[in-house]
This record gives sequence, structure tokens and C-alpha cells, in this order.
Amino acid sequence: MQQLDVAIIGGGPAGRVAVHTLEAGDPDLKVAVFKDEEVNVNRCAVPYGIDGAKPLQKYQISNSLVTDHGADLIIGRVAKVDLEARRLTLEDGRIFGFADLIFATGARPLLPPVPGVDLPRVLPVRSLQDLARLRECAGSPLLRRAVVVGGGYIGVEVAGVLRGMGLSVTLVEMLPAILAQTTEPEFITRLQGVLEENEVAVRTGTAVESFADADRALKVSLTGGESVDCDFAVLAAGVRLNTELAAAAGLEVSRCGIVTDDHLQAGSPHVYAAGDCAALRSLVSGEPTRGEFGTNAVFTGRVAARNILGDDVAFPGVVNGNATKVFGWGVGSAGLTEEAARGAGFEVVTGAAAVPDRYPMMDGVDDIHVKLVFERGGGRLLGGSVLRRGSCAAADVDFLSLALQMGATRDDLLVHQYATHPELAAKPSHNRFVMAARDADPGR
Repeated sequence: MQQLDVAIIGGGPAGRVAVHTLEAGDPDLKVAVFKDEEVNVNRCAVPYGIDGAKPLQKYQISNSLVTDHGADLIIGRVAKVDLEARRLTLEDGRIFGFADLIFATGARPLLPPVPGVDLPRVLPVRSLQDLARLRECAGSPLLRRAVVVGGGYIGVEVAGVLRGMGLSVTLVEMLPAILAQTTEPEFITRLQGVLEENEVAVRTGTAVESFADADRALKVSLTGGESVDCDFAVLAAGVRLNTELAAAAGLEVSRCGIVTDDHLQAGSPHVYAAGDCAALRSLVSGEPTRGEFGTNAVFTGRVAARNILGDDVAFPGVVNGNATKVFGWGVGSAGLTEEAARGAGFEVVTGAAAVPDRYPMMDGVDDIHVKLVFERGGGRLLGGSVLRRGSCAAADVDFLSLALQMGATRDDLLVHQYATHPELAAKPSHNRFVMAARDADPGR
């Protein structure tokens, strides 16, 4: 049996960042990463690799990000973890002891439990193999019709890429609206319109009942009796957390993941959970939440590793900053939407603004749309969303994320200082966040 100082189960961003943090803190530690994929893919980039414009290798995550940073890489599936004995066993029988353990087991595609979901031309969006199959289908001159199941970020991104390749695309979302978990209804309406203007057929409030081979086509049957014929379907209906191994080891698991304390310890001072598989806490509401974003994996992987190093770091919770792009429009949010804030029990006041992205006399002026959600009374910022053309939505989300982390209030945003420039920002009197905060009149 090989003895380790730190065992990390999972080779995604949480595991890799934990390796880098441990190396920086104590390069003499004996660390090993266990993963069951020979080569990982950059999961967030998978939709953008479908068109085949770049070699498949561009979307791979190099194993050197582990092996060049002081850790061993073990390819193999962990079958059992014995927390009392502090050892883990692989499916091939190899046994490793550990002093500290990080569960960074991530998530896997959620496959709808419907007939035909395992047909060859029903494709998930997660692994390097998935990307290769998507490229093969989308690039075939014989396969020109696609159904995308799931109207979250990945589904919308896949739909946009496929439509840009000239395919006929139908997007199916079981909720009443696309992107409902991440942005505001006012922005969703505009984005759905953008999709439809670009000839993506959007079906909301409907679910897939089955997939079936029909002559040379794939028949996708929907609730309500509708069906859509296509050549292949893409499953982007969310993920299922990989918590089974932790549960079998005796750790507490909830619908949000492996239960942790504020130091990301999972029921033991020597066991941690980070990334998608961990039940995180909302910084805004304090309630358990899911946050399957690569950024959260980075943040939590670093905190888990620092605590193993003895730094005594508490994780403050996630704001779930996020962004995407839809046919030239950028959209993003941080914190709670208005609906989520009300659902969490907050009394809220909201403010909105549409502010030009440059001085009005400049060419190419377009509006930046912002909506902010504040707690009524003290005026604490609870969340915000942004919609704008171009590639700057993520920078706006970064500002909102920092404001949330700092506990900013409406009054803070009303007096915050900023830059201006004729081609880069609105005129000095029209900062978008100030205008939206001003619109959030507590007296309403």
C-alpha cells in the first residue's frame, strides 16, 4: 500500500487548483490525483469546439497541470473509501493510504429517464469523447437537423453554435423559460427573441418523453403530443452530482452535494469536498446551494488545500457569478435574481437602467441593460444581472460579484467612483450601476 499525505479524487479544476496550492505551500507533500478519464476536456469550452475550426487537442486539459506541480496522477476509478482506516481502493485492487482527502468528484450529464436516451445519435455534452461525437454529427453533410434538450447556458450555447454552422435547430426546455436559473425575465424575453431571430425554434414548458429511430431520422416526442424529427439530439439538461462514493463512505450528502462546514470539511477534520460535488452555501442568503461553475471549483479547491496546509481559511460562500454569449449578446448575473431573493424570504426593491455603452456622439452606440436587486430596509445588494452586446458582460458581473462580497448597499453604489471615456464607457453622469441603484427607490 502506497502512503500519501493528500489524496484528491477528481481531476477537474478543483483538484488541479488544490494541487497547485499544496505545491506552493509545501512542495515536499506526497500528493496524488485519482481520475477515471485519461484526458479531461475543458468542459465550458465544449460548445465552442463543435464547429471543428480548431484541433480537438485545443480543448484538452493537459495532465501536466497535475504532474508538473508535484503530484502523481493515477488513472483509475476509486471503488471504495475507508475513512476510519484512511485508505482508498481502486477498482483494479490497488490501495492507497492518506492523511488528508479531498473529494473533487464533480458531476456527470443528467440523462433524462426516457426511452431511447441511449440511442447512438443522442449525445451528451461533457467529455472529450462527447465533443468528438458532436463534431462528427454536426460536421456531416447528411445530418443537418438538431434538437438541443436543455435551455440553460450550455444548451443555449450549443444551439447557437449549431445554428451558426447552418443546421436547423430546435431548443427544448421543460421550464417555462430558458436561462430561468441565472437571469431576469426581462432579459430572458429579449434573449429568446434573439434566438428566434436567428431561426432557432424555442420550445419552453415542454419536456422530452422519448427518442426513437424513425426511418433515417430521430424522432423526439414531447409532452403535449408534439414531436420533432431531427438527425441527432444533444442533451444539455443539467448535471447529476457525483456524490455516491462519498455517501458510501458514510459522509452526509444532500441534494446540493456533499455536506461541508465553512472550512469545506466533510464530517471529519481530514476530509474535504470541493467543486461541483460539494454542497456550497450562498454568500447572500446563507442557505445551501448548488454552484456548478468552474470558478466555484477553483475557489473551493484552493480553500480546501489551504486548510490542509494549516492556514485556517473559512469559505464565505458563493455568489455564482456567471456569463455567456448568445448571437453577439452577452448576459450574466451574480447573487440572487429577484425571484430567488423573494423565494429566500427577502423583502426586495429592484432598480433597472439602460445606459449607452459609450458617448452618444460616437459610432456604434448600444445600450447596456442592468437590473439590481436590493434588500428593502438596509439596502444591501442581493444580486444583479446585465445584458449587453459584445464581450464585456463578464466584467460587469465581476464588479457585481465584488460588490456582493464586500456587502455593498444601494448607498455604496450611488457614490462609487468609476472611469469614463468616449469609446469605452457612458458619459460621466450615466454610469449603469449608479442609474440602476437610483431607480431602486425604497419608497416604492
